[in-house]
Amino acid sequence: MKRKLAVLGLCFALAELAAATLPPPAAVPAALLTAGAALLLVICRRGRASAAVWVLAGLALGLGYSAGYDAAVVRPVEALAGSTVTATATVEPDCSTAYGPGMLRGTLRLEGIPGCRGAVLVQCWSFPAERAGERFTAQFALSALPKDRYRAGSYADGVYLEAEYLGGWAAQPSKSVPRFWMNDARLALSARLRRWMPQPYGPLAAAMLLADRSLLPADVTNAFRAAGVSHLLAVSGLHISLLCGVFALGAAAGGRRRFARPRILARAALILFYMALTGAPVSVRRAGVALLLALAGEWLLQPPDYLTAMGAAALLFGLQNAWAPCDVGFQLSFAAVLGVQAGAALARWERPRLPGWLMAPLAAVQTAAFASLATLPVLLANGMTASGVAVLSNLLVVWMLRPALLLGLAVLALSALPVLAPAMRAASLLLSVWLRGMLAIVRWCAALPAANVYLPRRYTLFVLAVLGALAVFFWCRRKTLPMLWLLPAAAVCGLAAAGLGMLLMRDVITVALVGTAGNPCAVITQNDRAAVLFRGGKTNLDAVEEYLAGHGAPEVLLTVDIRQDPQEAYAGDAALVLAEAERGWRACELSETLTLYLYHSAAGNLAVIRAGDASLALAAGSAALPQPLAVDVFCAGGSWPEGLSAGAVLANSTAPRLFTGAGGAAVYYGSEAPAAVLRPGRSLILEEVERLAVQ
Repeated sequence: MKRKLAVLGLCFALAELAAATLPPPAAVPAALLTAGAALLLVICRRGRASAAVWVLAGLALGLGYSAGYDAAVVRPVEALAGSTVTATATVEPDCSTAYGPGMLRGTLRLEGIPGCRGAVLVQCWSFPAERAGERFTAQFALSALPKDRYRAGSYADGVYLEAEYLGGWAAQPSKSVPRFWMNDARLALSARLRRWMPQPYGPLAAAMLLADRSLLPADVTNAFRAAGVSHLLAVSGLHISLLCGVFALGAAAGGRRRFARPRILARAALILFYMALTGAPVSVRRAGVALLLALAGEWLLQPPDYLTAMGAAALLFGLQNAWAPCDVGFQLSFAAVLGVQAGAALARWERPRLPGWLMAPLAAVQTAAFASLATLPVLLANGMTASGVAVLSNLLVVWMLRPALLLGLAVLALSALPVLAPAMRAASLLLSVWLRGMLAIVRWCAALPAANVYLPRRYTLFVLAVLGALAVFFWCRRKTLPMLWLLPAAAVCGLAAAGLGMLLMRDVITVALVGTAGNPCAVITQNDRAAVLFRGGKTNLDAVEEYLAGHGAPEVLLTVDIRQDPQEAYAGDAALVLAEAERGWRACELSETLTLYLYHSAAGNLAVIRAGDASLALAAGSAALPQPLAVDVFCAGGSWPEGLSAGAVLANSTAPRLFTGAGGAAVYYGSEAPAAVLRPGRSLILEEVERLAVQ
């Protein structure tokens, strides 16, 4: 079997991902099922025994190494949760401004913790410092990370605890560490790049070239995300490959080309320098390691094999940290490479069968489509949104990245000497014009109706799993059943799945809690229409807009401001209703199956959503009801209305004050948009939640 290292590394990473994300009762049977399938392949098809052996080896090593890593590295650090320590903290380069003057938030490296050898990385939301690299001694309260969707990513970065700064600050002399040198250099180069470029093109160039997104406006980030080209803002293998193309690459066959090996060394040095300069995010490390391995093969006069290099990179990252495969950047990077390789394999098969004039555009479309399809499961599994125009926007924009990077390099090079200032300003102007055109295309793609596509996470993942099983079936039967038949079969299955999904989602009502913890808004969606029950401030407004954009941008028919100091809540064409307009009860019919009841009293307001026999309530203030009211679900906020009882409580915070009136009601918590899904007359299900034990 070819590419044994690729199979071993990818199976090793998959096993670590399963061990980290699945509970042991599910992870072990999944591993046994995979191992059983591999053994069955050995028994039934002796020619594939080698593949099965490497699959089994990767799975066994991954599961075993994960268990050992957790026992030796993670659990001793987690045991510090609940303690208060005095330690020396070093501010890491990922710090950013926090609330309050002279305060930062980010990762701290704590040293000198009693009973703990070595340094411990912690996440701290507010501590006194001004820049990365500072060191100080202080007192910290350590706690476990919350069990939300960001926890696994923090573990992938080696951060296993949260720390609360308690005081006792005392300055310590800073250490001279290379990662801080490179961070200072990156920030200095970013300032040079932005100096003569107007907003938002300077921050956009800094994000693409130097991975500095600190000053990038939110509307630019949202436009790239909606268009499906946000990977251009995150420095990755694409950026490294384009920048390394500045050098003539590759030795000729047999190594006879003059200066071939010096060029390989120059490439390797450039890759290492660029990895250090950008802070080495996981996407850059994956691409850098893969390219370095390919260069090592080129040095030894071996043809490059990017799948083998990718498997080796996965193995190295997994050995460095067993939680590394949980990083979203890691998953997206590997999935995109697999998609590109699949597109390239299909193009190689098509080349002798199709005319040459058709191959270039067809290969470009296929590569973009396969890369988008390969990353789709990762996006959905991590609660992220997909774009319906990703293929189109990638075809229109990706080719513009290389000139933008080269112009950015030219600006930085010309800024080194004052005498070259006129040329540097001309290059800055040209780069601004180029980025203006790129951003205009991205915004046009993001504004297309197809850009806002909402795919139900669980159902879509199930459909993708079925299509994957179908592809495996055709691959195993390719000698008797041509692979070309996979395309119509997949199209039929996809259309059937889409039709069934639309039928199942018809008239379904989703009530999601969106916004700040403990005081969220409620977004009600049904059949591509929405209503917003608003409470909170600017943060909640931004969260509502982000939620709507990520869920297909439904038409907002109504916004109800249930605060006690009502004011304009949602900037849009929707009608605005103030809950305090009149005392007592009033009704708003949202659809044939959905009615909203509003109650206003001097002490607070209450909104009740009724769909068939099911009912949900959301309150602001301390509304005193004239008579007892029972609802199925109460969406918890800062207070509990007097006279209200509920069968269940839905909350996006675990603060005890939210449940003071819960009584014996079941309490469910979700950190990211917990939702109640109602099928009028049939069911009421709570999603993205876990049951809490409330005293």
